[in-house]
Amino acid sequence: MASYLDAESAALVAELVIQDIELVTSTRKGKSRYNAPLTDEEIAFQIQEESLRLMLNDLRLAQSIDRALDTDAALIIAAQAADDDYRYATALERGEQPPEQSEWQRLVENPAFGILEAAKAPAGVDDDEADAGAISVSTAGAESSHGLRTACIICGDRIHIRVSIRAPCQHYYCHDCVRDLIRSCTSDESLYPPRCCNQPLVDTAVLPVLPLQLRMAFQSKSREFGTLAMHRIYCPSPTCSVFLGSSESHQGDIYCSACYTSVCSQCKQRAHPGEGCPEDTATLAVRALAAEQRWQTCPGCRGVIELNTGCYHMTCRCRTQFCYVCAAPWKNCTCPQWDEDRLVEVVQRRVADEMGPRAQVAQPVAFQRTVEQRVAQLRDNHDCDVHRWRRRNGGAQCEECYHYLRDFILVCRNCQLQACVRCSRNRL
Repeated sequence: MASYLDAESAALVAELVIQDIELVTSTRKGKSRYNAPLTDEEIAFQIQEESLRLMLNDLRLAQSIDRALDTDAALIIAAQAADDDYRYATALERGEQPPEQSEWQRLVENPAFGILEAAKAPAGVDDDEADAGAISVSTAGAESSHGLRTACIICGDRIHIRVSIRAPCQHYYCHDCVRDLIRSCTSDESLYPPRCCNQPLVDTAVLPVLPLQLRMAFQSKSREFGTLAMHRIYCPSPTCSVFLGSSESHQGDIYCSACYTSVCSQCKQRAHPGEGCPEDTATLAVRALAAEQRWQTCPGCRGVIELNTGCYHMTCRCRTQFCYVCAAPWKNCTCPQWDEDRLVEVVQRRVADEMGPRAQVAQPVAFQRTVEQRVAQLRDNHDCDVHRWRRRNGGAQCEECYHYLRDFILVCRNCQLQACVRCSRNRL
């Protein structure tokens, strides 16, 4: 089978091909002598049918093993959480400071953990029946679901609706693109929460299609990214840096269960019993550098932000929108909304992407005229609330993730922002 097909689609294709072979074979029965040798075509059909049935058997076995591994992993998590509960209870009984809640305990207490276990197989269905259902569920409804295919909004592949995930904005995602989005958002906070068209994806739809390790990583990052940056506590040990929780929900020192470091929940540095919180020299140095370079501080998370290009409307990774000049909430001040030199610089780069890198030299009059027209448009539409995208063929760099797109780029009809498909759907 083609390597780009997912397991369920490959199984469906195999089942349908077997049905076609059986249909052709049945229509030829009795039309030749009983002892006549098989034709080359009949031998080919026979070999293909045997190969497809072998593939289906292998796929059933692989899915059965995968489910078994998933089940065992859940049992391991539950056992580890029970062991951590025992240590917690023992510490309380001895009058000692109980350890910080472990990742295993948080995972088991998460309601989604129960949802995931219930979603693995229908109640009352044994392993063999579940295996058969995983392969043939499409075949049973092949006639009724014929033609119910749609395009994944990210990769454009044609997928069955029944093996897709529908976002609240009614766009469809294939499982691979959902996994890729979740994997990306665990390392890039600007993609969290995972969303499409500014509407968050539903966890109960997304979590069941994630491998266990990715699911655990996402749930861990959800706890971290769901905490305001100014309240996050990380282990101060450079070789650890594990997220420990929120300073709003902790008083006193916090114990890092990963490297056994005690952390002060107030200054977020190593614990200092009986002493006042020391000044954070590293943070003070960063603040001094930010003031020297005229960088701004986000009023939402206190993160330092530098403006490279564009207007003064800033959207931080924590989703706070503010003015880069004064840090006031956006449209709550009288500051200018853009710097003219920056505006012209952005437009020149975009026009060069559209007309070609040599256009400024080869067609200086046309290039300058286009720049002046676009600058005038951008002064009126530099801050559009809703992007209206059009596709422009040719190579260009996404202005959000900075990846270079060789074939085409999406351009906003209002503010002329250039973005890749992923950023247009999941980041902006």
